[in-house]
Amino acid sequence: MLRSFVIVAREGNLTRAASRLFLSQPALSLQIKKLQSEVGLALFERTPRGMRLTDFGRRLLPAAERAVASVNEFESAAASLRGAVSGRLRLGTIVDPEFLRLGAFLGALAESHPGLAFELRHGMSGAVAREVELGTLDVAYTLGFPGLKELAGRFHAIQLTSFTYRVVAPPGWGAQVRGKGWRELAALPWIATPQESAHHRLLGRIFGSLGVEQNVVARVDLEPTMLDLVRSGVALALARDSLALRAAHADGVVIADAVSVDAGLAFICRHDRRGEPPIAAALRVVSEVWPDAIVVADEPG
Repeated sequence: MLRSFVIVAREGNLTRAASRLFLSQPALSLQIKKLQSEVGLALFERTPRGMRLTDFGRRLLPAAERAVASVNEFESAAASLRGAVSGRLRLGTIVDPEFLRLGAFLGALAESHPGLAFELRHGMSGAVAREVELGTLDVAYTLGFPGLKELAGRFHAIQLTSFTYRVVAPPGWGAQVRGKGWRELAALPWIATPQESAHHRLLGRIFGSLGVEQNVVARVDLEPTMLDLVRSGVALALARDSLALRAAHADGVVIADAVSVDAGLAFICRHDRRGEPPIAAALRVVSEVWPDAIVVADEPG
């Protein structure tokens, strides 16, 4: 019941909380009523927008969170001793599976914990990170600035690798892009991405610092589509160095040689949930699949 109290307090909504707890809404309401009866205090009040903590509820929430964290830690330790974890892991994915080593990760996780089911949801970095914060995803891959320090405080994050984005241009655009800096490139046609994408955040910081704007002629949310448009002669775009080199060799795409953008790939979960057995198992396995991975953001300070 304490776990239900904590989840309802965080969500502020019985429907969302029930979904996270895999309970029906009436069953969750009954748990909250029983808990309030046991402690002899009203912990929530109903509002038009959902469930709001009373003053008693706010005072008791930190103790409940510590108790739930202790139970999670106990369950994780017990699961480790048993060598098996059951339940469901909701995983947010981005870009292509090959880059994430997704097959190796899921294969190792399934072999270690055959009772664990997976639910994969694909999206952009910002979108899946937000779902981890909301609790609708348990873990996710995400992209960010070098060192991924912007994740500190928001998540328990493991940096899996660092890499470089290159600016790619259509075949025959060598004269327009070779030797050119960001200011000159900004004036050329660009394929942009939605605000939730890593491309948008990375380029926004660069062009913002220079006080210039991209000449955006198209917006897409998939890397393969971006590269298809580049190959077709539409505009410039960002591409991971491996994809850029592949497209240059295969299709004559031109790589701008005077600029690049460093970035990192991370695996994230919420600080308060990392002890939950499915999440703890995922963190262990992803570190095995990426042996050079390092934790870049631990408990908020």
